[in-house]
Amino acid sequence: MPLDNALTSAQWQAITITERVNSAISIASIAFIALTYLTTPCFNKPINRLIFFAGFGNLGTCIAALIADIGPLSGPDSPVCQAQAFFVQMFLGVDGLWAFCMAINVYLAFFRGFSVEQFKRLDMWYLLFCYGLSFLPALIFVFVSATDRGRVYGPATIWCWISERWNSLRFAFLYAWIWLAIGFALAIYIRAGIVIYQRRRQLSGFLNPLNENPFKAVVTTEVHVTSEPLGEEGISSLPAPAVAALPFSDPRPQAQYQADVDVATDYTSNTSDKTVRYPDLPALLQVRSYTRQVAQDSVNPEAWLYARVAFLFYIALIITWIPSSINRIYSLARPGEVSFALSYMASFLFPLQAFWNLVVYVITSRRACENLMRRWFFGGRGIRETEIMIREDGTQVMKKRMERIERLGSEDPIVW
Repeated sequence: MPLDNALTSAQWQAITITERVNSAISIASIAFIALTYLTTPCFNKPINRLIFFAGFGNLGTCIAALIADIGPLSGPDSPVCQAQAFFVQMFLGVDGLWAFCMAINVYLAFFRGFSVEQFKRLDMWYLLFCYGLSFLPALIFVFVSATDRGRVYGPATIWCWISERWNSLRFAFLYAWIWLAIGFALAIYIRAGIVIYQRRRQLSGFLNPLNENPFKAVVTTEVHVTSEPLGEEGISSLPAPAVAALPFSDPRPQAQYQADVDVATDYTSNTSDKTVRYPDLPALLQVRSYTRQVAQDSVNPEAWLYARVAFLFYIALIITWIPSSINRIYSLARPGEVSFALSYMASFLFPLQAFWNLVVYVITSRRACENLMRRWFFGGRGIRETEIMIREDGTQVMKKRMERIERLGSEDPIVW
């Protein structure tokens, strides 16, 4: 029989099946995010770290959605209904809080120049904020009841949550702060968008997916290059450096490795009897990403990709919460009535939060995902992360700035 007089048995069955199917999809998405983030270094980016943390909240929402109609059918005082309601209140709005934290990071990166390491130090505070803010009301509501309205937690159309008699608490402890977070994030993205717009001519490649990824954990190493006469054994007497290369998929054969080098185009070295001027460096070593160059001169380069990905996460949040918010407004305007269309949209979108996060995660780590697929299906060697080592045993040296970079391909040549 239907749990609400406004819904037929067929409608309720459609809602229940949708909740469970979409929850299964999201659980698979959470598993993929967790496995790749924890086991594959190239997925370990600052923005991915927050998506990984948000996965715990998505899992809680999926558990509540899998329970589906079992909670309401068990009765408002049953442990199943109370547990389901706790999970909904605890985890449903966590993605909104993570979007808020991502917006804060965008602000800190664009306007305060925060680095990757500084972001890492904020992670624990974000975890406490997102899950602590949800936990307190979720736990308190378990013990709150009133003679005229009963317990706070009870049947709420598609599952157990805050009951209709306590409808105001839904707005005060979920919808209100979700939309405050959305509004705050929007203000930051508008301000960041103005900055991007002002530099759009310089950053013409900002939205180009083939641009280098400026927001990965980068370690800058001072490398000393020594100029010295070769011994009788020639170049073969020098130890081969360990190298690493950037992830590119162009099939054209090129050099074995490459690096982002910031050096002058010519330089000199004093030997015992004369000064030798070396020719200009090859053009390949003089090429630098225009996006990175402009970003380094103006705004923290780590902000560019972070803002783009955080905004995608924000869009996914908007897609999820607009239909549900309309449904809440409808319930206020028409007390006692239930819209099947709006209820079905909520049951469809809420369990899919982790799937939308996976879409953002894959977009963020597209090259890493391509490498992972090659590893799984074509036997590629996967990831090898090393640092360039160059021998330093002379008196005259030239300093170069090289960035530690990752090899993301298999054994195929790495090209620009």
